[in-house]
Amino acid sequence: MERFFRIFAALAQLGRAGRVLAAAAGCVCALGSPATAQAADITLGVIAGLSGPAASYGLGIARGAEMAVSEINAAGGIRGRNIKLVVVDDASSPARSVIAMRRLVDANVDLIVGGWGSSQVLANMSIAEQAGIPYIVVGATHPQITGAQNRWTFRVIQTDATMTEDLVRIVTGNLGMKRIAVIYDSNDYGVANRRVFVAALARAGVKPVEVQSYQAADRDFSELLARIRAANPDAIALFGTIPAAPEIMNQARALGIKARFVGTGGLANEALISSAPMAAEGAVLTTFFSEEVDAEARAWADLYRKEFAGQLEPPRPVLAAWEYRAIRDIAAPCLMRAGSGRARLRDCIANWRGTLFGTRGELYFDQTGQLIQQSVFVEVRNGAFRLLRSVN
Repeated sequence: MERFFRIFAALAQLGRAGRVLAAAAGCVCALGSPATAQAADITLGVIAGLSGPAASYGLGIARGAEMAVSEINAAGGIRGRNIKLVVVDDASSPARSVIAMRRLVDANVDLIVGGWGSSQVLANMSIAEQAGIPYIVVGATHPQITGAQNRWTFRVIQTDATMTEDLVRIVTGNLGMKRIAVIYDSNDYGVANRRVFVAALARAGVKPVEVQSYQAADRDFSELLARIRAANPDAIALFGTIPAAPEIMNQARALGIKARFVGTGGLANEALISSAPMAAEGAVLTTFFSEEVDAEARAWADLYRKEFAGQLEPPRPVLAAWEYRAIRDIAAPCLMRAGSGRARLRDCIANWRGTLFGTRGELYFDQTGQLIQQSVFVEVRNGAFRLLRSVN
C-alpha cells in the first residue's frame, strides 16, 4: 500500500483541475472518464449531502471520493478498468437519503462508499442490504448501524459508543473534570451520544450537573444555556454538528460561560473553528482524522488542500480523509483481488486487515462490519485542531 501511496501522490503533484462536485438535490451525477466509460467500468456510488444544513460534511466526502478515484484511474485503474463515480445528493435528509440509495440501486452500482449522518444511514442502509450491494459507511456513528444482522454494510469510523466511552475517560481522568453538563441534538446522533456518555459517567461515579437538548434547526439557545450557566459546570459535553454547534458555543461565551467544551467526531469539522474561532478554543474532541498522527497523513492533507484550493468552499481534510482511504486503501485493493462481483467483494472487505495513514496499529473489521481502531483526540488550539498528545 505504501507503493500505491507514492504513485498516487506523485500523480497528484502533477496537478489536476479541481472539480467542485455540485449536484442538484436528488440528482445522480457521474464523474470519471466519460469518453472511455463502458460496460466494463466499475461503478462506485457515493451518497453525500451536498445541499442542506450538512453540506460542509457532504462536500468533503464527495471531494475525497473524487481525489481517490482520479488517482486510481490515472494509475491504470483496476486491472485496466476505470472506476466511474456516481454521486447522489441526499440533502442531509433521511427521506431524501432513501430516494438517493434507491437511485444508486437502480443505477446498478457495484459498491457504495459514503453516507453521512446517523439518521440518513439508518434510513437508507436496509435498501443496500436488500439489494446485496457492499456499502462502506464513512460518516455515521450510531451503534445500530453495524450489527450481526448486516451482511453487506461496513463502517470505517468509530461508533458513538466507542468515542463517547473514550471521551469520558479523558474528561474525568486526564482532564480531571467532575462538574459536567450535557447539551445534545435531539436527533439519532445526539441521543445516542448522550445515552452512552451519561451511562459512562455514572460508571465513573459522576452525575451530570445539567442535561439539555435542542433541535438541529434551532438558532436561539439562550434558555437552555441559562440553565447550563446556573449549574456552573467546568466542562460541557456538546453532541451536535454544524451549524448549530458553533452557534451554541458562541452564545455560551456571550453569556459568560467559561466551561471547556468537549465532544465527539461530529464537531471535528474545520467549519467549527471558522464559525466559532474564539468560542471553540480549548475544545477537546475525538476526531475522524488528524494529519499530525504520521508523516503520510500530513503529506496527504497537503495534497488535498492543494487539489481543492481556491474554490468557494475551502478544502477540509477531516471530512474527506475517510472517504479517500476507504476507496483507495480498502475498496480498491479488494476490487483488485476479488473483482467487482458483489459477494466476493463483500467477503474481501469483511476480511480486510491493514494499516492506514492517520491511524495507529493494524485495523480490521469485526463480525458486525465495524472497523476496529484506536481513538484519536484533538484540541482546538490557536485556531487549529492539534493532536492531544498527552492522551494518545
